[in-house]
Amino acid sequence: MRGLLWLTLLWVVPIPLVWAQSDLLEVDQNTVVRRVAFSYTDADRYDPQFTVSELRAVTATRAIPRRYWLHRLLGRAEAEDYRLNPIELQRDVVRLREAFREAGYLHTYVDYGTSTLNRESNTAQIRFSVTQGPPVIIQDVGFYSEAGYLAQSLDPESRAAWIDFRDRTSFEVGDIFTHFGSVQIEDAVLSWLKDQGYAFAEMNTSISIDSVYNAADIGFFVDAGPLGYIDNIEITGAPGTGRNIVRRALSLERGDLFSQRALIEGQRALFALGLFSVVQVDTPPQVRDSTVDVRINLQRARPRHISAETGYHQRQGIIGEGRWIHRNFMGGARILTLSAQMQTGLLATAGVGASAGRLARGAVALTQPHLGVSALRGILEPFIQYERDPLAGESSNFFEFNRREYGISTTFIYGLEQTRVLSLRYSLSRTTNFTANLSEDAYDKSVLFLGGTVGWADNFLRPTRGLLFQPTVEQGGRIESWLGTRPFGVNYFKLQLQVAAYAPLMRTVSFSGRLKAGRIWPGDVETRTLYSADGVHMIDTQFLQPQENRFDPLRYYIGGADDVRGWSTGLAGPKAIRTDELSGDGTTSTGAVYEPIGGLARLAASAEVRFRLVGKWYGATFVDAGAVSTKVAENCTGQLYEDVNLTRPVTVQCGFRDTGKVSFNDFKVGAGVGLRYDTPIGFIRLDLAAKLNPDPLDFQSAANALDAAATGEEQRNPLYRINVHFSIGPAF
Repeated sequence: MRGLLWLTLLWVVPIPLVWAQSDLLEVDQNTVVRRVAFSYTDADRYDPQFTVSELRAVTATRAIPRRYWLHRLLGRAEAEDYRLNPIELQRDVVRLREAFREAGYLHTYVDYGTSTLNRESNTAQIRFSVTQGPPVIIQDVGFYSEAGYLAQSLDPESRAAWIDFRDRTSFEVGDIFTHFGSVQIEDAVLSWLKDQGYAFAEMNTSISIDSVYNAADIGFFVDAGPLGYIDNIEITGAPGTGRNIVRRALSLERGDLFSQRALIEGQRALFALGLFSVVQVDTPPQVRDSTVDVRINLQRARPRHISAETGYHQRQGIIGEGRWIHRNFMGGARILTLSAQMQTGLLATAGVGASAGRLARGAVALTQPHLGVSALRGILEPFIQYERDPLAGESSNFFEFNRREYGISTTFIYGLEQTRVLSLRYSLSRTTNFTANLSEDAYDKSVLFLGGTVGWADNFLRPTRGLLFQPTVEQGGRIESWLGTRPFGVNYFKLQLQVAAYAPLMRTVSFSGRLKAGRIWPGDVETRTLYSADGVHMIDTQFLQPQENRFDPLRYYIGGADDVRGWSTGLAGPKAIRTDELSGDGTTSTGAVYEPIGGLARLAASAEVRFRLVGKWYGATFVDAGAVSTKVAENCTGQLYEDVNLTRPVTVQCGFRDTGKVSFNDFKVGAGVGLRYDTPIGFIRLDLAAKLNPDPLDFQSAANALDAAATGEEQRNPLYRINVHFSIGPAF
């Protein structure tokens, strides 16, 4: 075998190169590649065109990884994958040369003459040396038609737009020429022409390269053809579906100027109806004249659909959801959805000193598409929901539910893309809080919500490049005031902005960052005078029952799997120790738990670097920071009363004040590492995070902290500095 390898090298490699690489002459079928390295010999003269990661992606020769044991454990690698193949090594030289040629470098020289072989371990270190050479520079570029320059053959309305598009898109004199760039320009120009109505535009490219002077002349020859107008729209497939529904979603009629972009948007709108499993929109072969025939091929989805999903959430435990969908209810592409959702709390790990949530919800939603325009749809949804809110007190009701809400919401959604959507929702509901130590608190909610997503991302579930803005505005209880009627039970104004940015750092490494900011202005919140044995106390009503239970779901919190990951959900900010009385005489109570106080304002930021390990497995490192506006304040001690005679006790969250201002001194910071597995619905994420600036309560359970307050002896557990989060979906 060793002789065969030698003959192979002698056959495919020139004699001088064989002598230069004599260190590899003794390789055999068991030689393993220990390392693959790349270096530029003329980096001082020419900026390297490719990074080491990009060069490694071009070559087939692979070095045995440091994490080889992990690759073997996951079944992603065998020893044969890293054995040296002399023929493949020569092909790598050709691949590298071709990559540089496509990038505009005609005289690149590649060899591996400094590669070495360790005879004792039978391992090879392959070192590719790249002499890049000068690039090919564009000295002339133009767009032409039969009439001369392309601009002269376009109609006057398109001419100015073409010149602007050309200047933003085309090569410029002095640019480095690449074949890939030429193909990109061809595609962009043809798409632009078809968007302007030139349905039959064609294009040829002439490239003349002077290899002596490294110069290129490029000519794009365009036959725009006539302007085309829609003549016939042929719809095939999907029997039983009203053709008026299809034409309405397509937004194209006979006589309209042809637009490829309009066809793509029409295809997207047809998919958004939910009636079809296949939508193909194209222009069949036809005579190149001023009329254009459009063909729409549809395959209808099953009109009724039943689905069920189950999963796990760290705070809510095992969760499940079932849906029954009628995709064309009473015709008109209306969608009727009956849904049931359950968050059981089973196997939940809410964190040290925290309680798990629980929820049961049923809803009926009727979706009406195309409200005037194809991108606007409306949803009418009556619902009923029972919830165990960990922030509220304990309840003796079934499943320990402490809140019930029923009502109806109306939503208008504009947009067909996930990264460009605007929604307006108004909901009217009746909410009842009931806990063991408070009488029933029933109130109405009237909430107007406006939110949207704008920006761009290459993939909504696992983005690696993009910038997204998600602003929201929420108004509760004030519409009635504007109309001159009695205001509802929750009165507030809420603003929030979330910004997420994604950028690739290397081929297998990407960065993501997020900033979240928000502010609430509660209405009907004032300062009340309360009394205790120690004297008079001024307390904000937002910390009094029943106002506290009403506003707890609206306040901002930090900490959790999608926030400051060093802490459990909501516990990175100020927190109180709560024991709930279960008997009327006040002698029986549950164990102590931490109650996050939240805040009227929040500011939080996160940064994460994700890198590929092997296959669909990724690693991550991250750092998070955040704070809310609530401050600790010694504003009350012991039981408070409404009267100076101390006969009417009142329930109050003591020791906190909230001005709505976030202080950087209150920021909590966490950092850690994570493991990711890529699935069709996003990443399964496992994060191990550490608190970098914990407070004393972060090292104790709520019960221990309560005992320490009585005895003065703290029992700190250093393991509480670490937090583990499990979740599914993108981190941001």
